[in-house]
Amino acid sequence: MPHQQKRSPLNTLVRVLTVALAASGFESAQADDPNPYYIGGSASVAYDTNVYRLPRATSDTSYSVGLLGGFDQPIGRQRVYASGTLQETRFQDLKQLDYTSYSVNAGIDWATIYNLSGTLSQTSSQSLYNYGGGSTIQSDAKNLERRNETVARVSYGAASLLSLDTSFTHRNQNYSDPAYRFNALNQDSVSAGLTYRPRASLALGTALRYTKGNYLVERDFDRKDVDLTANWAPTGRSSLNARVSYGKRTSRNGISAFDFTGTTGQLRWTYQPTGKLTFVTAFNRDSGAESGFINGQQAGTFGDESRLTNALSLNATYAATSKIRLDLSLYANRRSLVLGAFKGRDAARSAMLAATYTPLRNLSLSCNAGRDSRSASGQVSFNYGNNSVSCSAQITLQ
Repeated sequence: MPHQQKRSPLNTLVRVLTVALAASGFESAQADDPNPYYIGGSASVAYDTNVYRLPRATSDTSYSVGLLGGFDQPIGRQRVYASGTLQETRFQDLKQLDYTSYSVNAGIDWATIYNLSGTLSQTSSQSLYNYGGGSTIQSDAKNLERRNETVARVSYGAASLLSLDTSFTHRNQNYSDPAYRFNALNQDSVSAGLTYRPRASLALGTALRYTKGNYLVERDFDRKDVDLTANWAPTGRSSLNARVSYGKRTSRNGISAFDFTGTTGQLRWTYQPTGKLTFVTAFNRDSGAESGFINGQQAGTFGDESRLTNALSLNATYAATSKIRLDLSLYANRRSLVLGAFKGRDAARSAMLAATYTPLRNLSLSCNAGRDSRSASGQVSFNYGNNSVSCSAQITLQ
């Protein structure tokens, strides 16, 4: 029986790219189709100088191939959508870290003739934990992070001057490595408030919010907040979204080190000075449990166990041509930490520059290079540094 050569991840990457180019050439000849469904594939290669984000670095190269698909379908006043990815990742040397990741996002936006509207959404994901990030655990064991979030929102009078808004959010995150059980969290939050829209470019809101958090390790808490929000678009090129909250977080297990009373909030400014250039600046101040769920935050901060995190990010996008886009991402945070009788602080920083080339409508090629690091004081956290580079290709057919 002839010997069968085992396909390496690099060979698989080349094959996927070849198929992507052939398929994209076929699709580009087709007429535009309002079909709401799409399907595709992706392939990538990445190199990290410090995979585990530890003081002593271990470098490796990883290869990934994946599938993606979804649909987005309006139905009368409603909109139903779903998308998902499935990806297989293999490491060149650290074989024990090989893993399968997935992400699913589904939901419905609905409205009635009686000024009622709302959304219902569900997201679920599994991936290898991005070591470092928000964790203060020094571990080189394989650790899969699983996350789920369910969100339901209902608004009465959303198109009028004054509306009543309510929401419910359920979140949970857990880890396969027992060393991370300290960060496994189930959290429920309810909110009710009013939104006032004096003009189309301005919306002001106030709400009461209650959060109940349960950890697998005894750090359960209750949190009560009063939220003030504002969404303002002073010009067609600029918009501001802000939340200022005053609240109190109280432990239900007598562990007062994580208790907090004071002001938290978020500020996000989007500015587009030209048709090709866009800046998004965001500042966030909140407890670690809440900071880890903020959309768009640095990857790997999930499971943030800080008492309080202050974070600042800047994202700049430049469309050099209709086919070439450059992205710059900067991120920095400072955290106050508590672990038993020990206290400390740390500061994380990251920068990434990416270039994306879209030779055809349904084919994109991208490469990025980045640097992330952390400096710590006290006995809770630790220092690390990592340089990374990756390239990927994605094909979608609709």
